[in-house]
Amino acid sequence: MLLVISLCAGLMITPFAHLGYDLLPFSAFLLTLGSFLTAGLAPSEASIRPLLMGVVLAWVGLVLPFAAAILLSFAPLDPALRAGVLLSLLAPPVGSAAAIAGMLGLRPRLALLVSIALTLLTPISIPSFATVLGLGIAFDMGGLAIRLFSIIGAAGLVAFLAMRFRRHVIPVLPDQSAATGIAVVGLMIVGLATSQGIRAQWTSNALRFDVMLAAAIVFNFGLCVLAAVTFARLGWQTAGTIGLVSGNRNVTLVWAAASFGLPSLAEGYVAACVIPVLALPLIIKLCLRLPSFSRFIPQNR
Repeated sequence: MLLVISLCAGLMITPFAHLGYDLLPFSAFLLTLGSFLTAGLAPSEASIRPLLMGVVLAWVGLVLPFAAAILLSFAPLDPALRAGVLLSLLAPPVGSAAAIAGMLGLRPRLALLVSIALTLLTPISIPSFATVLGLGIAFDMGGLAIRLFSIIGAAGLVAFLAMRFRRHVIPVLPDQSAATGIAVVGLMIVGLATSQGIRAQWTSNALRFDVMLAAAIVFNFGLCVLAAVTFARLGWQTAGTIGLVSGNRNVTLVWAAASFGLPSLAEGYVAACVIPVLALPLIIKLCLRLPSFSRFIPQNR
């Protein structure tokens, strides 16, 4: 609920949006720190086999982007909009993937490993795939690599120290929910920051942005369901986690990698992609309360 409220607050109160934009680098640190701590404090889960890890990385990082590229080649899309859609799928999973997995009762450690691995590959993968797919967008990946390694390294160090000396921080970090709360604060900042771009896109062409928002929601939730069904034999928790990292991508990272120089249509789609990411936990929680929906969800195993 807080994530949705933060987005609405940024849309209605301009100073909040400006504040969130200024705090974006700090939000990236909070998202990563919250995910590290959530995974560290999560209940024990099934071991993550190298084969499973390799399959998930290939599915999220290779299969989905290239499958989308093939499908979109037959669609009469504006090249800039096509670039925006493909860039959203080239992005790694959101930095808060482990925290969101914790909120939803999935596998935080699997979500964390997939998210961190694909994020660390971003300085190489995004420009390489963008060139192969002919997106025609330049990236400042050198500067981004330095920022990424700094954020992940700093968050990892703080998380290690917090776990190592946990008895001293129990008042502020009593359990996994508190760790997830750190990531929620980071996501609230993202909601405030991206509301500025959302307002600009909606003001310039409301109908066009509404269409892009609908497409972003369909892609996000559609990929979540597709992955969950594809890997259903692995159990609800594992399949749901793979679905989570398949549909929820760190599009703001791609936006920053392009030095905020994306074409207007691509930028509009990237901004629209943030909305379903922020709304996903609330939507799933509400759906799970419906008897007609929850009875189709198998027990965790």
